[in-house]
Amino acid sequence: MGDKFVILSAGGIGYKVSIVPKLLNILSKSQGGVNPERSREGTQRASTSYGVDPVKMFIHSQLNMREGTFDLYGFDIKEDLDLFNTLISVSGIGPKNALNIMSSVEPRHLKAAVINDDADFLKKVSGLGPKTAQRLILELKNKIDYLEDVDGLDLGQEGHAMDALLALGYSANQAKDVLKEAKGETLENRVRDALKILGKK
Repeated sequence: MGDKFVILSAGGIGYKVSIVPKLLNILSKSQGGVNPERSREGTQRASTSYGVDPVKMFIHSQLNMREGTFDLYGFDIKEDLDLFNTLISVSGIGPKNALNIMSSVEPRHLKAAVINDDADFLKKVSGLGPKTAQRLILELKNKIDYLEDVDGLDLGQEGHAMDALLALGYSANQAKDVLKEAKGETLENRVRDALKILGKK
């Protein structure tokens, strides 16, 4: 297991599978192996014996013509695989960029940014360039209705909370990760809860 991947063992051969930090965190807290299997629908996936409950990994395979490699990307829920496929349908967004976006932005925040044409938020949290962020918004407009409802979600507050944590010396990755967990209706409460969580790590 690496910092952004796991090794899937099949028939005595190890396959490197890139995953998002959320899934890596689930697997790192457990012990066991990862075994390939097929679903009834024919979707390639892998089951793991980590922890008490098995973890299913849905696998996306991608031929990398530039590097001459066959890359694998794993997700624990099909909804994440669907979002990944939606992201790579955007021109200029490859699998690695899509995985980075999913690692940085919650699906509902992504939907809110697209609906509100908020390219600045996407640039801030995902590191996308201005043209790529704008293209992402333009091309996702009619593709993400299936994502979680975003009524009442305030991206402005989310951006300010991140700025506050950066000003306190935390890294962008730390800020993004902790704000996924932090709760609170107001900016002050979200930042306070985020600091409590960071203090326990």
